[in-house]
Amino acid sequence: MEEIEEELLLAREQYEWAMNGQWESLKRFYKYHVSEVFGPMTTKCDTVLHVAGLAGRKDVLDFLIPLIEDKDTLTVENIRGNTPLHEVAASGNLDAAKLLVESSVLSVTIKNHLGETPLYRAAAFGHTNLVQYLATQVGDDTEQHFQRKDQVSILHIAVLGQHFETAHWLVTKYPYLTNKKEKNGLTSLQLLAQMPSAFKPKFRESIWIKLHRHICTIYSFYCLYWHC
Repeated sequence: MEEIEEELLLAREQYEWAMNGQWESLKRFYKYHVSEVFGPMTTKCDTVLHVAGLAGRKDVLDFLIPLIEDKDTLTVENIRGNTPLHEVAASGNLDAAKLLVESSVLSVTIKNHLGETPLYRAAAFGHTNLVQYLATQVGDDTEQHFQRKDQVSILHIAVLGQHFETAHWLVTKYPYLTNKKEKNGLTSLQLLAQMPSAFKPKFRESIWIKLHRHICTIYSFYCLYWHC
């Protein structure tokens, strides 16, 4: 613990540069201190890669990555188990995500401590274009990306966040997700029905209605087919 606190003190200036948007100063520092790239900058053990990723700074990642010899180390995790790609997934920067995936394909499969992959995390933040891209990078084993440890599916999390465009795309691409239940036994349709805010006037004729109809149609098909 003392060692981490000491490292944080040493990284204080770099952290302040990042928080103040002084990215060029940050680049200059790491150009001559490459070994510090994987040092913690925050109490959550975020490295400069995590911080730049969450800020969606593809230009900073573009500068840092060539400095790193072993690209597998780009999967470095913070205290929550998030890799730089997890943080980029939260930011929604598609170009930054492509850069990290091209540099380390392993990064798409890593789960954080909640059991979320970068694809799942992108859906949780409603970044549909990023979800679409990452879905093409995970191969045929999509199931590990579609549910985290608490059984909340990727469709559930999109609905919970009211990211209906993302949810609509997921339902269209992976219809079987409508049949998945979370730990309380609720499907995404049942969860949607329990969200009063989705029925407010501002949502009328919005994409949530399309989602509701789409899920109903697909769910009815599954019940007919599987006799549920």
